[in-house]
Amino acid sequence: MFVLDLIIALTIVFIAFVNIDSIDFVKVYSQEQELNQIQINQTFIELTGKLIDSTYRWVDSNNTINSTLIVTSGVNNQITVKSLKDDSQEHELIIEGITSSGDKEELVISDTVHDGSSSIVDFYPLDQQEYKNYVSFDYYCEYYPETMKGNIKITN
Repeated sequence: MFVLDLIIALTIVFIAFVNIDSIDFVKVYSQEQELNQIQINQTFIELTGKLIDSTYRWVDSNNTINSTLIVTSGVNNQITVKSLKDDSQEHELIIEGITSSGDKEELVISDTVHDGSSSIVDFYPLDQQEYKNYVSFDYYCEYYPETMKGNIKITN
């Protein structure tokens, strides 16, 4: 009985001297805070296959043709690959790493898109050391590799 009385007394002292509202037993975030945190840890890139002067090119959300993609290490880089509506030509994004000897390795491949469809791929370089065997990175379209292509730069 003495132990129970001691526990009750200590609990009363604790409640009397500690502001219970200041203790974070459970951290609660609004959906907006969660979304902001997710967006901080993720970058978004959009590439659309477009016919420009009778040649297919990748066009980003800033209307830059075959731009250098800037991806961030340590975060998820989400790349949306899109096709224009009523464009039956197929496009497929491939990201490759290139070694100092010129060898190429496909690292990411999107689904094929056409007729207004889209595909999302994730490129998540944990850090630049993960890709230390590569001296550069390129992206291109499987079906139009000579005209739909660009470089990728990984930043911290």
